[in-house]
Amino acid sequence: MLLAAALTLFGCTPDYKALYDGVVEELSQERYQGRSVRGDGDILAARYLIDQLSAIEGVVPCEAAGPEETVARPYLKSVVEPSDAGRWNVLEDREKYLPWLQHFQFPMNVMHGAMSLSVDGVDYAPTFDYTVKEFSPACHGFFKVSILDEEAYRPEGFIEHLNSGLYRDQFVLIDWNRYLEALQPDPFDKYQPWLTQLDQVGGILLRKEAQFPYFKARSWYQTPCPVLFVNESFPTDAREIELHLDAEMLPVRDAHNIVAWLPGTDAKSDTYYTFIAHYDHLGFMGDEFLFPGANDNASGAAMLVTLAKYFSKHRPRHGVQFILFDAEEENLLGAFFYCENPRKPLEGVRYLVNLDMIADDGDRLSTEISETGAAGLAQFRALNEDGQFPPFDIALQPLSDNSDHYAFAQKQVPCIYFEVSGSMLEHYHTPRDTFAHTSDVNFDRLFHRLIQFVETYEN
Repeated sequence: MLLAAALTLFGCTPDYKALYDGVVEELSQERYQGRSVRGDGDILAARYLIDQLSAIEGVVPCEAAGPEETVARPYLKSVVEPSDAGRWNVLEDREKYLPWLQHFQFPMNVMHGAMSLSVDGVDYAPTFDYTVKEFSPACHGFFKVSILDEEAYRPEGFIEHLNSGLYRDQFVLIDWNRYLEALQPDPFDKYQPWLTQLDQVGGILLRKEAQFPYFKARSWYQTPCPVLFVNESFPTDAREIELHLDAEMLPVRDAHNIVAWLPGTDAKSDTYYTFIAHYDHLGFMGDEFLFPGANDNASGAAMLVTLAKYFSKHRPRHGVQFILFDAEEENLLGAFFYCENPRKPLEGVRYLVNLDMIADDGDRLSTEISETGAAGLAQFRALNEDGQFPPFDIALQPLSDNSDHYAFAQKQVPCIYFEVSGSMLEHYHTPRDTFAHTSDVNFDRLFHRLIQFVETYEN
């Protein structure tokens, strides 16, 4: 029995843990360029992961049965549609890799050039003192700073006031909390409905107490003016800033999901388990600020490889699918594209587990489930209390579009999301998310729980 094998695995755990650590460390290296389009870092990362999977006995590509189709535009997300092999076409050994891949494309704004900010002659540090919002256009020059008048914080007249011509060559300092309170923007996109209309403004400075992380989720459009997040170090009496920012809207950014399959022992079974994790990350903000993405999400990708290795030696009754998603950081586009073009019927998914940011040192296991995922959560809770390991503090959160499981939840697939929360969370979406700022202290108990879940869930 697989469960018996799992329970006697403790002596073999170091081998799996070493594999996991090795993949996390490898994917965090600078040569992968933050697993982004820059320098083909995403392609190099995908090659590495396919090399790992293809070396595991029994794990094979999960290929498409027919041509893939353009998907309906997800709510407040980019257009996403099928692509050819894109940048993979130039690889000499592409025949080895292409069967594992699902190709798609979308527009994306990138900032791979100049990026500097000074305030009244004082240089500010990107990712510490400010972040540039991913939808910002290029901008160079000196600009006066004006504080938004208190009367402007209201839905009626907000856009008209800012577009009045008063701020044509100025950056407007806006209090982030007042912005949220007064305008009540859509929680799925707090920017587009308001900021894309500001065509008579030099730029926007959104000020909040703590530094806001860098994101790429809204990089499918550009606002008319640049938008920066600044923290409490930004003076409310600032007079002038100097900004140099290069940006380019790519009309086509090719992306590539990796889809693998391990057959189960029951050849008659038409249902299967699915493990997912995204392997992409943020790349660069500017030309020198690299985001390695060790916890987010080299850790989840590494766990998928490790689980594939284990299950290849201890085949479950039902098949197991492993999907490594691209473009999660671009608003879950890889997952949305897959859900409209699944390699296996979605109704055949017995249960789906999404692993995102699991290389932390805390006891808190943050979870989200789909409407159909309650039974799986109950099973994990039971396993969590079986006494083999100290239990996680399982914290159920409302379902949100913070990771790839959300696209499957919209299709009523039974699924759960796992994130381990601890001291490493402070490095989220910063250049400090390095291998040195990860922890494998929770590997054993999470790895075993996942193995036991497959054996015990509805068998």
